[in-house]
Amino acid sequence: MILKRGVTGFTAGDLSLERDWAACTAEFKKYCYSYVGQLKGRVLAFFEPDIVVGYAHAHVKIDGEAFYIFYNDMYDYVAFSSNCEIGELDFNDHPLLAGLFENPYQVLTAAQLTEPLIFQASGSGNIVLNENDLNDVELRFMNHFRSQTVGDLVFNYWD
Repeated sequence: MILKRGVTGFTAGDLSLERDWAACTAEFKKYCYSYVGQLKGRVLAFFEPDIVVGYAHAHVKIDGEAFYIFYNDMYDYVAFSSNCEIGELDFNDHPLLAGLFENPYQVLTAAQLTEPLIFQASGSGNIVLNENDLNDVELRFMNHFRSQTVGDLVFNYWD
């Protein structure tokens, strides 16, 4: 299950989800440089989590193809996208790079991330029918920001 409690970065005060975010990001950065270098590519830029984008990501170039590597530090998820457009990420698969990242991370596929969210009306809002363990805060934000796919939740731009 991808949609675990807190995957959006909103833990609703669940202290069991607390981690050393700086250490997680530093480790991801180290792996980005190492793995991209192994494939004779280069990291064009590395972005730390900030107020706008709550997750680390790297802009990389391998064999003439520039793309992004995203990292969800709540659950050590890694994904690839051809762009960095807020709310319109174009997820894709990079098998060679995925093979390197799959240990110690869980590499999410384009198919997993583009899976549509299935909603059912419930009272004054919606509930999501996809397998999930999201908390109430995440469900409210999901409805407020009109998330449409699993990727919209895992790599969100909610503020």
